[in-house]
Amino acid sequence: MADLLLVNPLRLAEDPVESELMTPYFPLGILYVAAAAREAGYTVAIHDAMFDTGPEAFSKTLERERPRVVGFGVLATVRAAALRMAATAKQHGALVVMGGPDPTARPETYLTHLTNGHHVVDAVSLGESEAALPELLRVLMAAGSSPDGLRELPGVAYRDESGQVATNERPPLIQDLDDLPLPARDLIDWEPYRRAWRAKHGYFAMSLIATRGCPYQCTWCQKIVFGRSFRPRSPESVAEEMRLIKTAYKPDALRIVDDVMGVRRHWVKAWRDAVLASDAAIPFECLSRVDLVDEELLGWLKDAGCRRIAFGAESGSQSVLDAMRKGTTVEQARHAASLCRELGIETYFYMMVGYPGETWHDLEESVALLRETRPDEFSTTIAYPLPGTAFYDQVRERIGLDAEDLTDWAHTAENRLLFGRDQYSTLFYRRVIRWYHHEWEDARQRAGDPAPLLARAKTRLALGRDRLLVRVMARLPGLGARATGFGGR
Repeated sequence: MADLLLVNPLRLAEDPVESELMTPYFPLGILYVAAAAREAGYTVAIHDAMFDTGPEAFSKTLERERPRVVGFGVLATVRAAALRMAATAKQHGALVVMGGPDPTARPETYLTHLTNGHHVVDAVSLGESEAALPELLRVLMAAGSSPDGLRELPGVAYRDESGQVATNERPPLIQDLDDLPLPARDLIDWEPYRRAWRAKHGYFAMSLIATRGCPYQCTWCQKIVFGRSFRPRSPESVAEEMRLIKTAYKPDALRIVDDVMGVRRHWVKAWRDAVLASDAAIPFECLSRVDLVDEELLGWLKDAGCRRIAFGAESGSQSVLDAMRKGTTVEQARHAASLCRELGIETYFYMMVGYPGETWHDLEESVALLRETRPDEFSTTIAYPLPGTAFYDQVRERIGLDAEDLTDWAHTAENRLLFGRDQYSTLFYRRVIRWYHHEWEDARQRAGDPAPLLARAKTRLALGRDRLLVRVMARLPGLGARATGFGGR
C-alpha cells in the first residue's frame, strides 16, 4: 500500500503528434516530488501512463497500490486526461491532488470540475511542491480534505466550507536547490523509453534540470512555477548527477530542460570543468538565448558535451520581437546560428506566428531569417495565450472559447483556445507554417544538403504552391484575411 501515488497522465496513444515525434521524456517534476516525499518518510509509487494501451492500466495500479493520496503533474495539454484519471482515483477511494503549471495558473478549473456531479480534485499544490507536499500529505492523511486542515497550509488551494475556492499564499521559492534529493528515477521502468527512442531515432535520451527559472520578460511565456528568478544548482552537483545517470542508465544523450542556459557565464565554465573532472560528459542539447552565446561560451558548452542548442528565435521581424518583449535582435539570431555552425553545434529554432500586430511583411522577414540561417531543425507554433502570462491578459477579452473550457487542447500541437486576431485567421497561419517549412527545406537543399533530384523537385513544387496559397489566403476574407483585409506593407 502506498501513501502517495504520483501520476504522469500523458499517454502517447492519445496524442498523434507526440506519437509521431517519439521523443518521450518522463516529467522530472514528478520525480523530484517523489524523492522529497520519500525523504520525508512516505511510501511512494508512480503510475506512468506514457505507454499505456488503455485506461484499465491505471485502474490496475490503483488496485495494486491502494494509495491514500494520488497526485498528478499537469500541463495544459494533458488537463482533460488528468481529470479523467482523477475521477477513477476517486472511485477507488483516494484523495486527489493536482500540481504543475496549469493547476497553479488556474486552480479553480480543477477544484470546481465535476464528474457525474462529484468533485474529483481535493486540493491543488501551487508552484514548487517539494517543500509543500509532505506537509499536505500529513494533513490529508490525518483529516482528509477538511478545510480546517488545509486553511493554514502555504502553497495550497482548496474548497472552503461554502464550497468556494480558497487560495493560500505561496511559500518563497526554494533557494538552495542542492538541498533537494535527486529525482527518484529508480521508480520508473526506463526500458519502454529506451526501446521507443532507439526504434525511432537509433539512440536513447533522458533529461536533467540544472537551473530553475528564467529572468527574461517574454510576454507569452508562463513562468508560474519557477518564476522569473534564476536559481542554479551547484555546477558540481549537476556534474555528479550526470555521472550517476551515465553509470546507471547509460543513455546516449541528455536533454537539459532548463528554461535558459548561459545566464551566468561563470557557472557554465565551472560546470564544464566539473563535468570533465568527473568524466561525466554525455552528448546533450539545451535551450539558450541568441543574446547570451558567443564563441567562448559555446566552446565551454561543446567541451561539456553540447551537440545541439535550441534558440527561441520566434520571428525575423524586429517589431514582432519588440512586441513580445523578447529582448533580442534579429541580427543576434543570425550571429548565434553562424557561430554554432562554425563550431559544429547543431541549431534548432523555435518560431512563432500569429502574435498580435504581425503583418505580411513580418512573415516575409521570418522567411528570410530561416532561409539565411538554415537551422538544422525548427518548429513553428501559432501564438497561444497561456493563463498567467502578459499575453493572455492582453487578449483575454478576445478569446473565442470560455477560458476554462476543458476541450481547448486536442493534443500537444493543436490548441483550440483561440483569440480574435488582428489581421489573419488561424487557418491562414496553419498554411504559413507549411510555407515556412518548404522555404527552409528549399534553402537547405540549395545550400548543398544532399537530396535526390525527385525530392528537390517535390520541395520546389510544394514551395511554389504554398507561396501562391498564402498570398491568396491573405487577401480573401474567410480564407485567411479578417474583415480588415490584406495588410501587407
